[in-house]
Amino acid sequence: MLATLEAKKLIDGEHFSEVQQVYTSNLPQEVVDNVGDTLILITDVNTSLDLTGNNSFYATNRQVEIQIFYKLDIDFDIEQFELRLLKLFKGNHWSIADIREHTVDPDTKQMTAVFYVTQNKILN
Repeated sequence: MLATLEAKKLIDGEHFSEVQQVYTSNLPQEVVDNVGDTLILITDVNTSLDLTGNNSFYATNRQVEIQIFYKLDIDFDIEQFELRLLKLFKGNHWSIADIREHTVDPDTKQMTAVFYVTQNKILN
């Protein structure tokens, strides 16, 4: 399964009340201007080969970017939500590669957050 789909499955399985929808690869056009819901977009960043030997490889390092687009009328503690999200990934054998600063979209005024998480997957 693609890393983006595994990450989506992990988030969807947690049923975060703060998140209305999780998407992979790109946002559908009909939700691009949606400022009333908190949305997550998961995109592929990098895949590298690992545990090489005997002219083969036995693992992959897969990194995804998690972008959070917060709704304008935030009614929950962003920090607590983000910590729960990061702990979810860490508790499921993903590494937290980078946490970027929060930014505000100049057009929509939505706050956004970006995380990079990496999974080392051993192959059969």
